[in-house]
Amino acid sequence: MVYRRAETDDIPTLLEFRKQQLVDEGQPPKGNIDHEITKFFEKSLAEGSMIQYLSIKDGTIIATGGVHFYAYPPSFMNPTGKIAYIACMYTLPEYRGKGIATAIMHILMDEASLMGYDVIRLHASKLGRPVYQKLGFEGTPGFMTKR
Repeated sequence: MVYRRAETDDIPTLLEFRKQQLVDEGQPPKGNIDHEITKFFEKSLAEGSMIQYLSIKDGTIIATGGVHFYAYPPSFMNPTGKIAYIACMYTLPEYRGKGIATAIMHILMDEASLMGYDVIRLHASKLGRPVYQKLGFEGTPGFMTKR
């Protein structure tokens, strides 16, 4: 098993994994979002606002996960205001339950720490929740969304 940072040549795979992740989380495919996802990965990888890692076995990408970096106004609980957000975690079904997502999470958390990000957030799907809980992530009340 090899773990490496994603590059622009990997975007077609990142695109397909992202769409499958959304479907697995219960979002029915609605319209074509290929262009938007591709542009997101192109921009984020180029400007360094995101680091995406891949797990590769026998030359095939089998899992991926990313960490996005952004800033909030500083607070007493986060004096720097720096937030790392884990997203785009996906493992092919036949490789789930083998510790691959956990390994990627450790890499992403280490990257965030090295860059001075003490607060790491994520949205946990039902499938991912046990992995994140084992790594010390806890639920936070008060998260609201307006669409």
